[in-house]
Amino acid sequence: MFELPKLNYPKNALTPAMSEETLDLHHGKHHQTYITNLNNLIKDTPLAKNSLEEIVKQTAKDASKAAIFNNAGQHWNHILFWNCMKPKGGGAMP
Repeated sequence: MFELPKLNYPKNALTPAMSEETLDLHHGKHHQTYITNLNNLIKDTPLAKNSLEEIVKQTAKDASKAAIFNNAGQHWNHILFWNCMKPKGGGAMP
């Protein structure tokens, strides 16, 4: 089963770009909801033993598994998002 990943920085580290309250809402509530939904949807199914990547691949083109794909995809996207963010940012806007 999947778990909410820990952040690599404190919840207030992205201010002023993202407030601690906003980060907590998106990490602790939105992201957690996708994980909870995904775990509930795959519980007691063959997908429960698969990696997140495999679940995304196996459900992407199966309309009957759209809810699984959506929640797995949102979990994947949030992991990427949190790992791309860093305190003090850096770099210029594209």
